[in-house]
Amino acid sequence: MAAPELNSLMDDVVEEILLRLPPDDPSCAVRASLVCKRWRRLLTDDPCFQRRYRAFHRRRARAPPPLLGFIHHVSDDQHPGAPTVSRFVLTTAFRPAEPERRRGWWWLIDCRHGRALFHSAGEGLAVWDPMAGDVRWQQEPRIPASDCMYSTAAVACAAPGCDHDHDHGDCGGGPFVLVFVAVDERHETAAPSTVHLDREYLYSKPSVLAGGAVHFLTDYGRTVLRYDLAKLELSAIEPPEVHSDVLLTTTEGGDLGLAILDDQRYLRLWAWAADHGVTRRWVRRRVVDLFAELPFLQHVLPLNLTGFDEGTGMIFFQASDGDYAIDELMSSPRAKKLWGRNNFSNVFPYRSFYVHRP
Repeated sequence: MAAPELNSLMDDVVEEILLRLPPDDPSCAVRASLVCKRWRRLLTDDPCFQRRYRAFHRRRARAPPPLLGFIHHVSDDQHPGAPTVSRFVLTTAFRPAEPERRRGWWWLIDCRHGRALFHSAGEGLAVWDPMAGDVRWQQEPRIPASDCMYSTAAVACAAPGCDHDHDHGDCGGGPFVLVFVAVDERHETAAPSTVHLDREYLYSKPSVLAGGAVHFLTDYGRTVLRYDLAKLELSAIEPPEVHSDVLLTTTEGGDLGLAILDDQRYLRLWAWAADHGVTRRWVRRRVVDLFAELPFLQHVLPLNLTGFDEGTGMIFFQASDGDYAIDELMSSPRAKKLWGRNNFSNVFPYRSFYVHRP
């Protein structure tokens, strides 16, 4: 066999080996990149190989990109006047590239498609790619301070052909879209279209992406705001019930959902589903008696819903002894303790395929 043919064959063999590096253990890619320059080039500089790698593992696992960590809001109970900050909590050997920060603190408001969206006082909105460390700044829409009562925003991939309802992991470094929503003193939303609210404010709970639209909650879950990314239209959905502890979710089929914690015990799950394929309405999916399924929760009250993983359907909640994740898709839910008590509030999972940077 001629030398060029042998080299080509070896390159193909090497690629097949590297394709099988586990996506949930970034340290494997780091060690492999140290073998030789050719391996390092494939792992760090070859976009074709990186696309093949992501596609290979998506087909094998039929699952979203691996969970590399969580980003949280952290408050300091010992210093009540101290500002709330955001912290990256690792779940693998992955280490996020530190962003170049401007002055002031950052408040995390969304995390999706490999990007985290922050609001920085006096600076606007910052979109951070933890994989590359890049930060893109965007000024907020010009709304008179006297009119704007509360605002929030969401980030999503805008790459052509992107399946926006699934965090597929191919979005890093590509185009993205920001959706900014604010409520003015007349309790109307400030966006490309207007919705009147009955003395409601935007909720600080995370948004979700479902059915090609970004969804936000107002206080006590009294209204679900839906922004259609294709039509660029804002509309309102009346929830099936109003409760103080409510969380936006998505269903296994990709529909919008709601999780409501009632009486610190019952987790009510709803879906905004099509009725006979035409009109959408709220359908109760199930009611989970948390004390019956997870008896230990009776001893760690109070409970508080803190986040949702669009990739897996995991619901995050806080108890007196720490934070937990529960898989609401399971017939018999199991709770996994994530960490001890750390004064976290909202929880945002960060999912992405690891790309080694030299």
